[in-house]
Amino acid sequence: MAMKGRRLRRKGKMPKLGSFKNRLFPFVKAVSAPIAFLEQITAKDRQDLGNSFSQAGYTTQLKIMSNIVMGRLAGITPFHKLSDGTMLPTAPQTINPSGVINKWTNAGLIGIGYKLLGGGINKMSKDMGMGSVIPETAKIGSIGKSVLIGGALGGFFDDAPAKAQTFTRQSFPSTNRALTTTYNSGQDTTGSSF
Repeated sequence: MAMKGRRLRRKGKMPKLGSFKNRLFPFVKAVSAPIAFLEQITAKDRQDLGNSFSQAGYTTQLKIMSNIVMGRLAGITPFHKLSDGTMLPTAPQTINPSGVINKWTNAGLIGIGYKLLGGGINKMSKDMGMGSVIPETAKIGSIGKSVLIGGALGGFFDDAPAKAQTFTRQSFPSTNRALTTTYNSGQDTTGSSF
């Protein structure tokens, strides 16, 4: 009897590892909103910078991302220059209510729709005695809600595509140059007629 009690105590002290998906879910849920936010708020600016951004070092990329995010949110530029004197890009403060509808909010709505539709199907199948048919509805809905919130916030402060973008861009380590990209509102200046 004493032997049996010791075995039970040992089993109780063994750490439970759980499945890989159960360990991965909290991480995915935690990073989905920040990734959606950062990707949405910086995508256009990173595309405009092109190779200058992708070929810069990680520290420089982090400084550029900080300038873009803080600039779009509050008009603040935390990093003006690199140690060698190269000017870093800056971004003006923007508010864009129409940017709330974007690829990230669509993905979030799809995840929430999966949860609602799958939950209804699972409820019907349980009532018929079949058990759960659609897997992981609650977890996918939770991740979808995080993506929806992050994408909506990023889109709200994202630069509007219909306005003239004023973003200071340059190649590293060359001199600073400011480019203003204007978007044509339908006027064809090439002379072609379609």
